[in-house]
Amino acid sequence: MVTESTDPTPTGLVVIARDTTGQIIIRITSHRDLVGAMNTAQRVLRLKRDAVRVEVHHQDLPTSHYPQKPLAAISRDDLSVGQVR
Repeated sequence: MVTESTDPTPTGLVVIARDTTGQIIIRITSHRDLVGAMNTAQRVLRLKRDAVRVEVHHQDLPTSHYPQKPLAAISRDDLSVGQVR
């Protein structure tokens, strides 16, 4: 007898960008490692003007709220002057 997995939790990481009010403005599912997800986070900060903070979380069930502490985070202030356009 074959049983299907009922675990609804997907694998991978999720990169979310927040604006000045803390609202999530971008959510990107990443199947890369933490270093790759952080590279994506830096690109989001450079390209999305209203993004002020980007976080990497374990991917949870589809949600628009991430109350847990992120695995990693970077803010616009963390980028060097030459990296921000």
